[in-house]
Amino acid sequence: MQAMIGKMARMYPMLIAMGFMIVLIAAIVGYFNSQTAAAYFAQPKELRETTLIAQRVSIESTGQWLPYFKFLGIGLILGGIVMALRVIIDHLKAAGAEVLSNLPAEKRPPMPASPWFGPLMPMVMMLGEVIFVVALIAALGLAGTATQVFARPVPEIDAAGAGSALLAQVQTIQTVSAWLVPFKFLGIATEFLAIVMGLATIIFILGAQTELLEKGIRIGRGEQGVVRRTDERAATGRANTVPA
Repeated sequence: MQAMIGKMARMYPMLIAMGFMIVLIAAIVGYFNSQTAAAYFAQPKELRETTLIAQRVSIESTGQWLPYFKFLGIGLILGGIVMALRVIIDHLKAAGAEVLSNLPAEKRPPMPASPWFGPLMPMVMMLGEVIFVVALIAALGLAGTATQVFARPVPEIDAAGAGSALLAQVQTIQTVSAWLVPFKFLGIATEFLAIVMGLATIIFILGAQTELLEKGIRIGRGEQGVVRRTDERAATGRANTVPA
């Protein structure tokens, strides 16, 4: 499992590029939506509420899904950072193992294990991505509801009576929007938690491998001392056997 995650982590540039493209698309859509809003609110109220219904539908429906689409892009960028941290962790482990491979196998100290939260880092990142996807799906549903609601003139919306389907749709928009806003920030917090876990893992590995390399250096120096003393004894033995 961890080996497969390590291979997938090398695709972090793709995640970052995808996230940037999504944010860029969101910025372009937001710009055109702002132009629609500018043209809409430049008209008198009577005209806006009775004639420019299509423009209002576009403004309201886009405002429902666009922020969550943008946050999905930001989440992909943060996920790419998490995967880049995973690549750094794998390289640190490989470098430590390569240095220790110069020692005799019987005296080679074992590589330190990652902290318990290290293997969980990619899973926490994926949980954050799932939160963003769920939020976007819910926002797209709200956009569809907003299209149905605001396709009616504003006076008709304001006159919706208790128990009517129209009022129920308005209630759905307000209710779901109320929990979607903190939900998307939960996704951001989850992604940042994964980044913190990755940085903490790197700090742990650097500290553990520093101690391990110091131990390996002491072992290597001890081996060199044994070889040097052996060579000296062999040289002394040869000198004693030389005929006078």
